Amino acid sequence: MTYTVYIRASAESDIADAMQWYSDRQPKLAINFYREFAAIVNRLANSPFMYPVVYRNVRRVVLHKFPYLVWYVVQDSQVIVIACTHGKLGPNKIAKHLM
Repeated sequence: MTYTVYIRASAESDIADAMQWYSDRQPKLAINFYREFAAIVNRLANSPFMYPVVYRNVRRVVLHKFPYLVWYVVQDSQVIVIACTHGKLGPNKIAKHLM
């Protein structure tokens, strides 16, 4: 079964901010960040349950080459990406993203 992946506007904003940060330093990094994020989205569409539940029904996947975490929920045949946060954010700030 293939799941439909939706990305919340707040997660899109997180991704845009990260891409801008990398682009300001080296444009190729922004492209590589987006490619890795897109690969994760494809993986979530095919196997959303392969990553652990870490908070209530929220799951998390770690980007391999960048210090970012993708937070998502699975509802019926949908995967909803709710945030993409830097790995050094504290639990209190992450919790705000997940509400």
